[in-house]
Amino acid sequence: MLGQPVVFGLPLEVLFEILWYLHPLDLVYLTRVSKLLRSFLLSRHKAKSIWTGALKRIDRLPQCPSYLSEPAYANLLFWPFCHRCYSSCDVIQWELRIRCCNGCTNDMLVVRDMLPSFVDQLNCLDAGQLIPMSVISPAGPCVKHTDNTHGKLLTVASHADVNKLNMQYQFVKDGPLLDDLIIHREKTTQEIYQHTALCHTWEAEVANQRRKELVDQRKRDVVEKLESLGLGDELESLRSDASGLKEFDNLIVRQDQELTDSSCQFSLQRLQNFLEIRRARRLIVLLRDRFRNFAVVVNDMTKTFKNDKINVFPQAIDICLLSEVRCMIDVPEVMSAEAFVDALTLRLPSLLSAWNLHATKQLADLVRAQLCGINNDVDPLKLAALVFRCSNCRLHVTYPSALTHPCLRAKTFDKPWVQLPMETAALGRTMSPVEIYEKAAIEAFETHPWDCTVLEADGYTKRIHNLFQVLGRDPNSTLVDDMESCPIRVTCKSCSGSRNRMILTYRTALIHLVRNHSDNKDDAVWVVV
Repeated sequence: MLGQPVVFGLPLEVLFEILWYLHPLDLVYLTRVSKLLRSFLLSRHKAKSIWTGALKRIDRLPQCPSYLSEPAYANLLFWPFCHRCYSSCDVIQWELRIRCCNGCTNDMLVVRDMLPSFVDQLNCLDAGQLIPMSVISPAGPCVKHTDNTHGKLLTVASHADVNKLNMQYQFVKDGPLLDDLIIHREKTTQEIYQHTALCHTWEAEVANQRRKELVDQRKRDVVEKLESLGLGDELESLRSDASGLKEFDNLIVRQDQELTDSSCQFSLQRLQNFLEIRRARRLIVLLRDRFRNFAVVVNDMTKTFKNDKINVFPQAIDICLLSEVRCMIDVPEVMSAEAFVDALTLRLPSLLSAWNLHATKQLADLVRAQLCGINNDVDPLKLAALVFRCSNCRLHVTYPSALTHPCLRAKTFDKPWVQLPMETAALGRTMSPVEIYEKAAIEAFETHPWDCTVLEADGYTKRIHNLFQVLGRDPNSTLVDDMESCPIRVTCKSCSGSRNRMILTYRTALIHLVRNHSDNKDDAVWVVV
């Protein structure tokens, strides 16, 4: 037969076996494929067992009520479209047995105040006992009404129920069957309300199960991505920490949404930060004793170590962060405590000298970067015009005492590096072992390593240049040794009186300049004596 579906060419037993395993929604869609399939599936004589079996396979689903057929029940449960305009609609009005979108409210629903007048005239306590009613938001039936943000809630009935009641009433209003109609309507409405309560419970259970599945799937996806970033060991240690695991779940996996690319990027950054902080914390615990022993050894050695070529001695954290020492500390199973002390004692002189050279070079590079015009063959730290200003305490300091300025070593309470994941910007990348080791050392020693970036070499540039212009020297090339042997003396006319005046060498003039003259004013007038 032309246009007949291919499935009707199958033996009836095979067709029933196929349809038996379909989901109710699949059967609903099949009723819209062709007239023959629709006629077959909507036949109570032929297909009722198929619908009944499909509905029974839905976990904890209430049985089909007597006032609905199995196809109509399946259509209400699973077909996610408005029953009038066929637009998407996820909300079921269980009391009214319909799906109604916000746009079809006026066509499908009747407000309680607009019910026919005879409803209130019947011998009944409440109209809701004669006709099923539901409560919706004024914004529409698809809007949740768990709060009153949209105004007073509306009590509504369906047009179909109102029209059916009106027809029944018109048929019996003048006869003896009116009381029977009221009893029948009350019984049917009560049955609808009872089945509605079961459906609400089932719907909540399905939503909770779906939410749990989404959370579990989201957690699996997040864990998989974190493991690909090299954080698998930290995730494994997290399983034995109940409080940490709870905080981990609260960060992201509790959300009942699928993990999209955008949410994944944002979520992984926060979780990375959380796990990396935990890794650093765990590393502190593992290395704390070794760090303390290391600090005692280094302090004892530096007290007895003498070297005139070393301008500043590093502290324990500075030596601890040297790559050569880190290799000995970070792998404790390779070397015993005694062997570690012996190896450190043997290498300490070279380590102190190497660190001192590195610190001096770092300070020289800072000066060369801040003061323009210094020739490459000139040592910037030996310039006679070099005076540092500390950006923290605003005091002036010269070389080499600048190397030991207290502000170059900040305590951890001055510069906290570890914050709660919710209070800090996510790192957005995996921390390297070197970074983690450095952060762990900072917390263990409760101080930051030596850092000269707080010094400013250009804080007094203009006023110092004016002084050197009076002296007839170039501030970018004149060295300290040159000025120490220079017999020139100067006086500050701005600070000298008519009867007495200060006769200053270049060094005392520098000190006078930075102590007594404003940073923002060029008020020093120099005269060569």
